[in-house]
This record gives sequence, C-alpha cells and structure tokens, in this order.
Amino acid sequence: MKKAWPAEGWAAAYLREFDGDHTRAVRKYLDSAAEFRSLSPAELAAMPLRGDERSLLGKPPSFQPTQPPIPLLDELLEIRRVDRILMYIGEARVERMAGYIDGYRLCLSLAGLKDLEYPRFEQWLQDTGRVPSGHTWEDAFLQEAHGDHEAAIHRLLDCAAEFRALPSAS
Repeated sequence: MKKAWPAEGWAAAYLREFDGDHTRAVRKYLDSAAEFRSLSPAELAAMPLRGDERSLLGKPPSFQPTQPPIPLLDELLEIRRVDRILMYIGEARVERMAGYIDGYRLCLSLAGLKDLEYPRFEQWLQDTGRVPSGHTWEDAFLQEAHGDHEAAIHRLLDCAAEFRALPSAS
C-alpha cells in the first residue's frame, strides 16, 4: 500500500499514467481505496499521519455544513445556468436527475436543514397542471418530451426558473 498520494494529487497522476484515460484512472483509485479498506487496524495504526489528520482522530464525523447550504432550487438553477447536466448526473436520464434531487434533499435533511421552497415548487408543478396529480415530474415531462430524457430534464430546470421568477416564490 502506498503511504502517500502523488504531490499533484491522485487524479492528475493517474490520468498522466494512463494517458488521459479517465476510466482507468478512476479504476486505479478505486483499487487503492479497496486495498486501504482491507488493511488491519494494526496496519492502519502504523501509517504515518500529518499533524492536521492527527487532530481529527477520535472525533465523530459531523453532518454540519462547513459552508452555508445551497437550497435545492438554487442548485437546479445553477445546473440550468451552466447548461452541463452531464457534469452533475452523468448520462442525461430523468431517473438520474430524480436521484440527484432525492440525494440532495437527503443531505440537507441529514445536516438538519429544512428546504421549504422545493416542496412549494413541487406543489406549484401540480397546481399549474405541468405535472398531473398522481404523477411524477419524470413521467409527465418525459411523456411530453416524447421520451427525450435531456429535454425532460431541461423542462424541469426551466420550470424551476419560472417558479423562482414568480413574485410569491421567494
């Protein structure tokens, strides 16, 4: 097991090693993580630590954010602004976007934060008929987009912008 990462970081070093092949670089990183997970407690204890790492020993992990949280609607508007869906969810599939939204909401909840705006947005989608009662945005927008997942996601992001522009939304 390596005792230290390359000075420039694992990503840059592994990409260089594999001539820019991201898949092989990530696989090597995951292999290292798996190898690390298999170390015995004695092997872990014998590993040298930096000073800042030593100060974290024995402290329980914190779910408290280190920066102010970004409400989900702001996150969706940022995804729309940069127009890089793939950067956030990989393949543009409504299931992936729905999973991203669920995961984002879970993280906010685990940090003890309440995002009251997103449920109002969901209700607005139904109240305005954009999403029929008893349906999800995924079903409604995918059907409207004739199966085009990326178009359905863009529809969701456009609806978020439209909702945020309403005087009563903020």
